Amino acid sequence: MFYQSQFCVLGARAAAWSEGGHERIARVALELLEGKHKDQIRSMMHGDLVALSDWEKTMTKKLPETDALHWHRQQPEWTCAGLGKNAPPDLQHLGDKAGHIKCDGHGAESGSLFCALAWFFEHFAHDALLKAYPTPEVPIGTPKSLAALSKIPSSERKPSHYLRWLSILLGDLHQPLHWLREKDYGREIKVIYKEEEYTLLSFWEEYIPRHLSTMPSSSTLKDEYNSRSQAWLHTLPTELFRDWAKETAETVCNQVYGAMEVNHADGTRQIDSPFQLNDELFQRWLSIANRLTTLGGQRLAFVLNDIIEHKKHKAALKEGRGRHHRKKNWAANLGTNAGIAVIVVPSLLFGFRMHLSSGGPSILRLLGQHLKT
Repeated sequence: MFYQSQFCVLGARAAAWSEGGHERIARVALELLEGKHKDQIRSMMHGDLVALSDWEKTMTKKLPETDALHWHRQQPEWTCAGLGKNAPPDLQHLGDKAGHIKCDGHGAESGSLFCALAWFFEHFAHDALLKAYPTPEVPIGTPKSLAALSKIPSSERKPSHYLRWLSILLGDLHQPLHWLREKDYGREIKVIYKEEEYTLLSFWEEYIPRHLSTMPSSSTLKDEYNSRSQAWLHTLPTELFRDWAKETAETVCNQVYGAMEVNHADGTRQIDSPFQLNDELFQRWLSIANRLTTLGGQRLAFVLNDIIEHKKHKAALKEGRGRHHRKKNWAANLGTNAGIAVIVVPSLLFGFRMHLSSGGPSILRLLGQHLKT
């Protein structure tokens, strides 16, 4: 007999990851924040990153319309190949027909997860730094406003609140089911595991986070972060959100829904509901959740570190000072310039000597005459 009370509790409209899932992501991020950045982020947020792991739950309860920010929506909706039999083949991927994710209502609705991420991030971005990145081939189309925030009082429209939203949404980005609206993001599928019944969504957002493994060691996290972040340095952060979204969408199709499909005698492939989940698949999903929450924390740390750089650039600009962006390898640039100087300076000196030895006038004399005139 199933424990229906468990299903009733978890079958309600859940938020992306549970508070525990967001806490795991926050702890990973805090482990990776550089130097004094932990204190800077705490000051910018007016609160502790881990303590604010319940921000989504708090705001959704207070303003239910903000729930829309945590999910991907597009028009028409996309579907995993093999699951939506009436869906056109060119919409069996995240984004519009061409596979582009942009806030134009087709690749993504302006108030959905990707667009909300872009909107919140750009509130912290410094234009001069954004110009240092290559222009995205496909424009982001960041919306000018988010309708879901219309009822939020002005007292809560502050950078500290926006940074909380951004941090939570970056965690949501790594919850696979939030990228596929099909089957109501998994709410329409019942999963039975160890004689208890859940919705697929609640299983991923409530049950799995309670069984995550111990967080990797600090040295492992930092080694992974240093390796992975090198590939992120040269891409516009809002474009990174798009790349990361595509990765997560592939996970929901190939490793969540794809792993649940069964072949039927008539040649069709479908997901049984209720779906009997075995230990082997549960362990595979748990491994995915461990990877995604760790990766989510690393990426959150990267974005927070980047936001601190943007803040420092804004402050330097007000004071009339310049500042290197971490995207630019000043040491490598110095080496390049030094290498050029090794060739150019001796060549110029040699040219000047040849000029004088051939009877030409002194460069300094010509310069002096020019200044007199």
